[in-house]
Amino acid sequence: MTGTQNNWVNLTTGLCLVLFVIAEAVGLHTRTTGIESWMSFTAQWVTPFALPTLFLIAGLFLPRTLYGSKSAFFDRKVLRFIYFYLAWMGLHALTAMAFTQDSGTAGLVGRLASGLVQPSAGLWVLPQLALFALITWLVRLVAPGKVLAMAAGAQILHSAGLIQTGWIPVDATAQYFIFFLAGCSGATTLRQYAERLSKGFADVPAALVIWAAINTVLVAQGTAALPVISLVMGLSGAFAMIALGVLLSRSGRGQLFQQAGRDHLAIYLAYLPALLFGQMLLGLSGLSPEPGLTALALALLGLILPLGLSRLVRLTPLKLLYRRPKVFRLKGVAPGSGGQLIGASYDRAEEA
Repeated sequence: MTGTQNNWVNLTTGLCLVLFVIAEAVGLHTRTTGIESWMSFTAQWVTPFALPTLFLIAGLFLPRTLYGSKSAFFDRKVLRFIYFYLAWMGLHALTAMAFTQDSGTAGLVGRLASGLVQPSAGLWVLPQLALFALITWLVRLVAPGKVLAMAAGAQILHSAGLIQTGWIPVDATAQYFIFFLAGCSGATTLRQYAERLSKGFADVPAALVIWAAINTVLVAQGTAALPVISLVMGLSGAFAMIALGVLLSRSGRGQLFQQAGRDHLAIYLAYLPALLFGQMLLGLSGLSPEPGLTALALALLGLILPLGLSRLVRLTPLKLLYRRPKVFRLKGVAPGSGGQLIGASYDRAEEA
């Protein structure tokens, strides 16, 4: 990819990740206090498109290895995510024990066993990406139209409440696999779309305003999650976020979002512990600040603390939390973009 393409990928990823963390912070604060705030609608507003866009961009980078070496594919698209999930699941379990009465070896083993069956909150995207890549590899020789139609059907059934098992791997596959697959199957089209936008289209801002207005109305009506509508809004929202990323790239703005996009692995892995830490401090303080502003402050903490932690351990043995050691890579596979979770917008070796 060129430098311009790097920018819009990072900007789009960073923008959606920031919105996702804000929504998570609002949800956590609301569940903890039982108090709704003006930020609650913001969390609902980003739900139709934030995660679909992130999964679509993740799929955008799958064709690089999908039809190549099997060992390279499984190492970079399956084992890497499993490694990060297991490493951070263990860290989350140890951290949770420090704040609960469920201590001791039995408690730790119980948490770890539970995390192997039902992906942990805040980390479920990691095994889900591995599962999405594996499914795509298994159906890679099937006509893309047929697979896309089946994935779209599963998403519609999930929205209709007909695929609701309570098990994240099944439910999340039904809900989000279509977006990942669309990114993979339409990788060339998406890049061409972004390239054309980068050359300048005067009506893009107006189109974004119209999309935002439609999204707002549907969320306010409570219809954004309905069958078919949720699928259309997820895909249209992804195209809108890509367009916004391209506009920001052309204008030279949005450096903070671009940085968040580059460091999305560090942010995603530790955002939930940071949010829980901030909420715990708030509870211990006994203060009751304005809930909307509090949720924003928690979100800011959920973005800053993970970045600080990753830089703090960068030159220590704990860097294995962010960079997969060679011993956990398949033999004969060259180092990939180990510092990337969703996908590397440019090729650089980051694995230790």
